[in-house]
Amino acid sequence: MDSIEREVTNYMVSTGDTSTEASQASGNIVKAVNTASVQANLLQLIQSMEEYLTSDDDHIRAKATGLLSHTLHKCDQQSINEAAVSVLVDFYCDRLTDRTCVPNLLEGLVALTSSDNFTGPNAVTTATRIFERVEIQRFPQATRNTAFHIFENLMDKHLSALKAINNEFVYGFTQAMDGEKDPRNLMAAFKLVKSIVQHFDIGAHVEDIFEVTFCYFPITFKPPPDDPYGITADDLKQSLRQCISSTGLFAKLAVPLILEKLSSTSGSAKKDSMETLAACAPVYGANILLPVIDEIFDALKVEVFHSTDQALEDAALAGIESVVATLSAGLASNSGETIEKILKPLVVECIANLKEPELKNAKPAGRILRAASSASYAACASIVNAVAPLLLRQYRETEIATRRKAIMDVILEFLEASKSLYGTADGDIDMDQGEVSPLIEYKDRFFGIFESAITSSNEYNGLRLSGLKGLELMVLTKNYLSQNERGIAVQAFNKILLQETDEELRAAALASLKAVSQFDTKYIVEETIPFLLKRLPDSAEETQQIRYSQTLVALKVLSPEPSLFKAAIPPLLQKFDTVCATDKNSAYPCAILRTLLRILEIKVAEKHSDVSPCIDTVVPHFTASAINASLDSSKVQMILSNDVLENIALIIMIIVESLKSDDQKLFVDRMFQLYLHGDLSQINIQASGFEPFKAESSNAQKATTQLFAAVVAACRRDVSFPVASTEDFITQLVEIALKSTDEIQQVSLVRMIGSLINKWRDATAAATFIESLATRLETIISQSQENYSNALNIYLWVARALVLRSHALGYKMTDTIINWCADPTFGKQASQGFDIIIGDDELALNKAAFAIMTILYKQRFFTACLPKLVDGFRSSPSDIKHNYLIALSYLLKNVPKQILLNELPPLVPLLIESLSLTDTTLKVSTLDTFRLAIAEAPEAITSHVRSIIPALLELLDTSKQQNPMDVRIAVLKCLGQFPSGLTNDVLQPHARFVTKQLVKPLDDKKRLVRKEAVECRAKWYTIMS
Repeated sequence: MDSIEREVTNYMVSTGDTSTEASQASGNIVKAVNTASVQANLLQLIQSMEEYLTSDDDHIRAKATGLLSHTLHKCDQQSINEAAVSVLVDFYCDRLTDRTCVPNLLEGLVALTSSDNFTGPNAVTTATRIFERVEIQRFPQATRNTAFHIFENLMDKHLSALKAINNEFVYGFTQAMDGEKDPRNLMAAFKLVKSIVQHFDIGAHVEDIFEVTFCYFPITFKPPPDDPYGITADDLKQSLRQCISSTGLFAKLAVPLILEKLSSTSGSAKKDSMETLAACAPVYGANILLPVIDEIFDALKVEVFHSTDQALEDAALAGIESVVATLSAGLASNSGETIEKILKPLVVECIANLKEPELKNAKPAGRILRAASSASYAACASIVNAVAPLLLRQYRETEIATRRKAIMDVILEFLEASKSLYGTADGDIDMDQGEVSPLIEYKDRFFGIFESAITSSNEYNGLRLSGLKGLELMVLTKNYLSQNERGIAVQAFNKILLQETDEELRAAALASLKAVSQFDTKYIVEETIPFLLKRLPDSAEETQQIRYSQTLVALKVLSPEPSLFKAAIPPLLQKFDTVCATDKNSAYPCAILRTLLRILEIKVAEKHSDVSPCIDTVVPHFTASAINASLDSSKVQMILSNDVLENIALIIMIIVESLKSDDQKLFVDRMFQLYLHGDLSQINIQASGFEPFKAESSNAQKATTQLFAAVVAACRRDVSFPVASTEDFITQLVEIALKSTDEIQQVSLVRMIGSLINKWRDATAAATFIESLATRLETIISQSQENYSNALNIYLWVARALVLRSHALGYKMTDTIINWCADPTFGKQASQGFDIIIGDDELALNKAAFAIMTILYKQRFFTACLPKLVDGFRSSPSDIKHNYLIALSYLLKNVPKQILLNELPPLVPLLIESLSLTDTTLKVSTLDTFRLAIAEAPEAITSHVRSIIPALLELLDTSKQQNPMDVRIAVLKCLGQFPSGLTNDVLQPHARFVTKQLVKPLDDKKRLVRKEAVECRAKWYTIMS
């Protein structure tokens, strides 16, 4: 016990209660109390603190009370029995008259009310004493928050006990909450109000609770800048709304006040009022709303007819729907009123506006009718039967396209309402099966209107687009069209997609087909897909009204759906084979492959199960086609061109990546048999002579290595390869790569080497092997042996594999590569290697291909290499400097932009120099960096404006081949950023010169350059003005 007394003394003599000495002493006391009998130790602690707890000094009493409360929070509460808890509760409650100690006493009560041994009688005592003895709103925010925390604990655990003092608790809480202003406390208080309304009898205190709650409506809170608590105005609004809408007892008090707020000039207050009305209506009921229904409709409809803000209009429409739904439900048993009678004034006004469908009020009227129709079956039937005949007659009596479109748009509103109310064809919404849409009666006439609008030769696209949307909604509405009628609608969509050249119409038809495909693929499988595939030409040279690229876009959008994928892929593969056999340019076959790749990417993202089976269909087809072509040396085969093979490799990768480890292992074994042993039976080819890794093999066979590399690179880390050892296999690949003269094969081999090293699970064996390999490659490179270029490529990919893992050997190899940048023979290749080391590669060593990648590896690499490259640039002779510039440019191109901005100021001169490099990609990357810097870090650019602007304008010279269109556009975008990023006083001296120089790109041969030049020059003119 001596230790507790000593630590109590240490605490009481320390400065404050958060100093190092105080924290240490309080921690020691908690440890001592938790040793042996917690209950006995607490009693002794209180006895040892008696002189402090009863001191005449307010500060000493409060500090001692705070220490006891802290100990209660931290000690083992389960060891304190009910009797001891009761004693402590009485002790704390009896002292609540000591205003100085109240904050600390409430902290202790939070701890006690959290205890499992805190009883119902304790809860009654605690609540009663707080209400009697503590004027909560007279204390600081933290203390008030603590009080609300206590009430929350009491209601969570001892609700039944508190109900015994129902009136006392409800009234006491309203007094405790009255006047609260802090948003943190209000969030807690609103939550408690909702709970009180739900669980207590508030009949005698309705006005009290309503007044202390509704006084905050509408919320006008604006969080301070950098608000650490993260409470938004919307959080408070929703929490308060839940209180106001928690009981119908508030209805008579709330409705007049909400209506009053609806006339507010503040948009935010209006929106809040309308959303609150929508939430309250179902709770308050029809009898409350009926006497003021005209006033409610007047307030809501004016926000639709005279809308200046879409959010306000949406809130008003939601309010109308909620109110009408409430009236429909509440009037079901009241024979004196019908929903038709109540809605009549609103409907009559909307009909009056619909008689002139081209005027501005027609659309809002249609939206109001849609909101009301969506509310209930009765409302929908009443409104449809009143309005639909009028719309059909108007449509029949006019030939004016714009007028017809306006009428059709109102019909679309009713179809949207029907879909919302009666359910969608995909069956996601469980609706009353016995209810039939009143639109059924008008189905044939609507269908005829929409179909004729689609097929009309009128040049007004708006009418045809509305017709497309109408047919789509009819198809999507549950139990509205028959299967045959759906087929006719799909045929109408097909006709637009296959025959129209207008992109807007085609996009709308495609969107409609996509929507239909989500629940019914019958006609799309039977008609749409075959028609699209038939429209694909056998050669890019065939001229067609609809370009093959447009047809492929349609296939890409529709085909991810499993049944459509199954129907589309076999004929698409056949079309690819035909195109490869007839085309002399790779653009068309590559477009087909990219379409298939994108379809597979969508399916993988949506976790479809039919991607993996492609390993037995799509992959063997492409592999067999490529290898068959490589065996025929009599002619050049399109499928073996680099870009075609690369796209095939990407398709193979995404399919292999979708497989589980066991399935990957089975497929990998087959591919090893094929590529390492020439076993063509693996792909059902009855031939021999396939030896892609032999030096004397044809380049065609060597090129197919890219497909093998894709499989190896896509494997999971736990897949083992059918080789004697990883070391032997990598050594074999290195030997082939060193001797290979085929560029495609060489790159494929180094990708495999890098992937194997990155995923090598035996770290010790890997380190030993890599050190030996690196030494050998360094010897070949430094001595500039015949195959030094291949060796350097291997070295770069090994370094990449290790840098991704943040392996020390990777950084050691990178240092060597930086030193090689100074070599006149292979320095340029070494500098370009930074794009390999830190750049992204689709065909190997990426996240999708299961590469081991540490977090922030790019940032770590950037930090390690930047100073070394800058030093190398500064210390190297002028004819070598460009190598370091190239390396720096690739480093900056691939680093996360925020990291780049932090390091930018000293790099600006180097970036300016890098604009003189011939590489287009690097130039565009540097220009993008400048554009980002001007927007995000203008202070780094300001002092260099005099140097940057002439360098940029030089790149607009079209007489130089190294300034292609991409570079000129990037320059103009960069120059266009200056006026918005830098101050006028910085740019004013240059404005006249820049605008004069921008005359040249205004006459550029390329339209996109001219367009960018016009926008850029206009921005610079603002500086001069």
